[in-house]
This record gives sequence, structure tokens and C-alpha cells, in this order.
Amino acid sequence: MFLEMLLFLFLGVSMGTITGLIPGLHPNTIFIIILSFSPLMAIFPASCILVFIISTALSNTFTNFIPTILFGAPEADSCLSVLPSHKLLLEGRGYEALFLTVCGGVGVTLLTILTFPLLLYILPNGYEILHTFIHAILIFIAVWMCISDKNRLASFLVFLLAGLFGFVTLNTLPSETALFPALTGLFGFSALLITAVNKTRIPPQQECRNLNTSHLKGSLAGWFAGMITGILPGIGAAQAGVIAAQLFKAKTKDFLTALGGINTANIFFTFIVFYTLGKTRSGASWAISQLVESITIHDIILLVCVGVIACFVSAFLTIKIGRFMIRRISKLNYDIINKCVIALLVALILLFSGPTGILVAFVGTCIGLLAILSGIRRTHLMGFLILPTILYFSGMNIFLLGLFGI
Repeated sequence: MFLEMLLFLFLGVSMGTITGLIPGLHPNTIFIIILSFSPLMAIFPASCILVFIISTALSNTFTNFIPTILFGAPEADSCLSVLPSHKLLLEGRGYEALFLTVCGGVGVTLLTILTFPLLLYILPNGYEILHTFIHAILIFIAVWMCISDKNRLASFLVFLLAGLFGFVTLNTLPSETALFPALTGLFGFSALLITAVNKTRIPPQQECRNLNTSHLKGSLAGWFAGMITGILPGIGAAQAGVIAAQLFKAKTKDFLTALGGINTANIFFTFIVFYTLGKTRSGASWAISQLVESITIHDIILLVCVGVIACFVSAFLTIKIGRFMIRRISKLNYDIINKCVIALLVALILLFSGPTGILVAFVGTCIGLLAILSGIRRTHLMGFLILPTILYFSGMNIFLLGLFGI
């Protein structure tokens, strides 16, 4: 049994690495495929399938930053990292950006191990407390985002446009159809087009020698924000990332560390929430819920142990793969790469979302360009997810859906 679980662990890490390196391909797609072959999966012990799911989900949270940093091809869980990581890449510090996200993932893994018994008590009670006030917290964050920018009017306009875009899109299209093209337009295409127009060149990348500094602050922020995403429905890593962005407004290193930690922490916490509350908060925990009615304390300990191994193996692989790719990025014609990435993203949108996805991406690109040309922080584009979440938790979405006839 041990050797079987070890095999499934490394199969999961391999699959998570592949899905992380390919923009638009999410582990949830793999889980759906696996569940469609459930009669075939029945020949394997349930514990092996659980090991595969957790290792796939966690390894993906590390490697999905590689295409985001190098090519600006964002996923929902890593779209905010396009902002500071691309800046570091243009400064020849792309390896440092990747290293910081890996530090965040490893940091929250260690914090989760240290606080695991406490989390079994905190998470159920935290859900009851935060659920009532989440829309008020998000309203405060949204207002603070706008008034703290130098161009308040443009900030409010972009946030509102992105929010209305998200509200209409997410309520008329399935999330799997809408999210990838919308976020690619808002954060990916807009940045890629500006890069293409400016004929940006990627300088030789240096391996920073001062990477042994403490990243505790960023890891703690990522751990806490990941806990919020694990507890509350409708709050994803992107919304939590906005909180981290406001905490570390001018501190790029802490921000990237926090972003790297949020996704990893979120996976751990969603499994603990599934155990303590019986609620699914991620595609991975949903997939497990389709295989077993409930999980025991022994299952959750197994998942945490497997998660720890998967995290450290994935961190090693991410550093190795990322270093290989980053070393070579400056030797290539970035203008050609830029155009190839745009063409690839268009093809992926057509594949996953069809012509409707192209329209969604076009609208998102226009709003993203407005933010860039206005000179405001692009975190305001997260209104795409924040405003619909506020409306959902405040109960206003039902009124507006009826008003707009959606």
C-alpha cells in the first residue's frame, strides 16, 4: 500500500506540474476526467486516489507561476502576480520573483504543520464569525483601494467597469467559460499588447545572491489570506491577493511571497474545512467528496502528510524548471515570443470557451488597457471578482439580476 501511495503521489506531482506549465489547463479538468472513469478508478484503493488529488492540486500552486512570470499568461489564482513579477523580469530579476513565490508556498506549508491542531478548532468558528461581515470587509477594501490611488476618479471608474463586467459575465456564463478569457484579457492581453507596442526586450536574468532573507511576513499574510479563502465561499485567491496587495503596497518581495503562499494555504484549508464543516471550497475537495461521503481524522492527517511531501518536491521542481526557462528567456526574441503567446492564448480561449470567450477577452483587454494607460494600479481590475462577491454576500445580486433581466 505504501509503494502504491508513493507512486500516486509522484503521478500527482507530475500532473500538477504539467497543468501548471500550460496556461488555461487547470487541475479541476483532470479531476473531472478522473471522475468520469470512476468504474476504472475503483480498482485502486480510495486512499491512492486521494493522494493523487491532493498532490496534483498542491504541485500546481507552485508551477503555475512560471508561465505567469515569463509570459504574463494568468490563471485565476495567480493573475495578480503578473504585476510585480513582470516588473522584476524586466529588471533581470525573474528568478528572484519565482523564488519568492516558492518561499511563500513552503512557508505556509510549515505554518500549517505547526498550527494544524489549532486549525481544527479555529476554522469552524471562523466561518461563523466572518460569514456575516465579509461583504462589509470587501467594501472597505474596495474603497481603500480607490482612495489610496493617486488618480481616484480613474481608479473608481476602472474598478466599477471591471466589477460590472464580472457581474454580467459570471452570471450569464459558466465560470469555467468566463474566468480564463476574462482574466487573460484584463491582465494578460493588455500587458502583452503594451509590451509589443513598446518593443520591450528582456535583459539577461541574474540569479540574486541575497535570497536568504526572512520571508516570514509575506508567508504569514499568505497563510492568513489562504485561510480566509478556505473558509468562505465566493472568496478566492485573487480576492485574498487584493488584501495582500493593500498590506504590501510598496513591498514587492512581501507581496509576491504572500501570493505564492495564498494558493498553497488555500488547498490545505479547504481540506480541513471539508473535514470540520463538510463543505467543499475547491475543485480538489469537491472531487474527494464525489469519491467518499466524509473523511476521517486519519484521512486528513494523511492528506496533510502527503501535501507536505508534494510541496517540497514541487518547490524543488519549480526552482529547477523555472531556472532553466528563465536563463534562456533573454536569449530569445521576446517580440516573437510575445506574439506567439498571444496566438497561443487566443487558441486556448477558442478551445476552452469558443467564440464567446474571444468576445469576453476583448472586453477584458479594453478595460485592462484603460487601467494601464490611466497610470493606476492594476489591482483595481480585481473589481471583476470583488464587486460580484460583495453583491452576492450583501444579497443585492438577486435584485440586480432581476433588474437587468439576467
